[in-house]
Amino acid sequence: MAPPPKTVKATRAKATPAKPAASPHRERIKQGVQLQQAGKLDQATAIYQEVLRQDANNADAWHFLGVAALERRMPENGRELIERALQLKPDNAIYHHNMAAALAELGDLENAETHYREAVRLKPNYAEAYYNLTGSIKVRAGDPTIEKVAALLQNTGVSPQDRCFLHFAAGKIYDDIGAYDRAFAHYEAGNLAKDVRFRPEEYWRQVAALIATFDAGFLETLFGQGSSSEVPVFIVGMPRSGTSLAEQVLASHPAVFGAGELPDLPAITEALPKHGGGRPYPACVPALGPEAIRGFANAYLGRLSKLAPKAQRVVDKHPLNFQHVGLIALMFPNARIIHCRRNVLDTCVSCYFQNFTNGQEYSFDLFHLGLFHRCYERLMAHWDKLLPGRIMDVHYEELVADHEGVTRAMLEFCGLDWNDACAAPHETDRPVKTASRWQVRQPVYKTSLARWRRYEKHLGPLLAALKEGEDGGKEG
Repeated sequence: MAPPPKTVKATRAKATPAKPAASPHRERIKQGVQLQQAGKLDQATAIYQEVLRQDANNADAWHFLGVAALERRMPENGRELIERALQLKPDNAIYHHNMAAALAELGDLENAETHYREAVRLKPNYAEAYYNLTGSIKVRAGDPTIEKVAALLQNTGVSPQDRCFLHFAAGKIYDDIGAYDRAFAHYEAGNLAKDVRFRPEEYWRQVAALIATFDAGFLETLFGQGSSSEVPVFIVGMPRSGTSLAEQVLASHPAVFGAGELPDLPAITEALPKHGGGRPYPACVPALGPEAIRGFANAYLGRLSKLAPKAQRVVDKHPLNFQHVGLIALMFPNARIIHCRRNVLDTCVSCYFQNFTNGQEYSFDLFHLGLFHRCYERLMAHWDKLLPGRIMDVHYEELVADHEGVTRAMLEFCGLDWNDACAAPHETDRPVKTASRWQVRQPVYKTSLARWRRYEKHLGPLLAALKEGEDGGKEG
């Protein structure tokens, strides 16, 4: 099955790679899967529909069509299509796994759990399903999943990718049951098994380039040349800092649509060099003219209009858009920007405990996490100074302690009146795709506060990095 689009987001529920079953249409479906993996969803969908016109009982075609719907952020449609596949092949573990992904995104965590458990029953070594199962439930002592995951980890024949899934699953299990030293050992092993590379020196230079490019004089020269729309609301911050909760609160308002973590701004930064003299981003930005800035802004607004044509506000909660606040200010001088903040150690520990998808390479090493957080703080301090009054800080701890008070302030900042639905965001029925999908379905709770203290003795590299400066040296 096709993997999800390459966006910088944390997610457990995702499409599982798979090979189409043998059938007269196998090669056509294989071609569709290749197109789907390349992000060409329209072409892939056309192939699956063509197959179904010739063979309405082709389970793989229904299944892959459902996965394409999930990737289009249409979970209800995806659920219906994968259900058709399961009616034809009820014993297919991968179908059950992806049905669970659709249900989890829709907030039906009870039935998602049922399908995850059926997936591992049918395929006892299904490491990714164990990982997603543990991320969708609170594991209790005595759950048979504990022994099954432990047994799989004893198998020397487990692939590196599956071993990574299993270690993160085991970390979540032992964290849930309060065995914190065992949990950390598994999280550490899972992070090591990820085998990714992050270059802090290079990232520090990128941050310095953003600060040098987006200065007060430059913004003043081009300010107001983008779109005057007030529709976009951007929630930024470190991942795991409360961005999903803040979005859920706002999206509970009938005038607001929560779009999740849109990949559009990162995609725009990749396209900008073609319009700015060929120089890399952000050096290309000063060469942009008003027409180009408005063009990108209008294209982004077109995307929002397709998602929610009647919404007064549409929330893009891609946390790493904190890197692009200067660009947001150029494109949308009237847009609201909400900056989610959380205790630095709680934030970093939570990041370390996530098996992130693409774009989060810094998160798999505690020292690198600390350095990345310092870069983030430096950049946000620059934006705050550059755009006084344009950015609202929302502290996770304050949102939990005084939910209504902080929520009222957020709504006022966004130009919205109070609505009672915002007082109970866990009751809002909307798709949630991020790793926080379990949390946002719960009443606002305080159990995640000071979570880092359970792991304090293991955090030496993180604490050291938070005291260091660029390139691992002293900050100058």
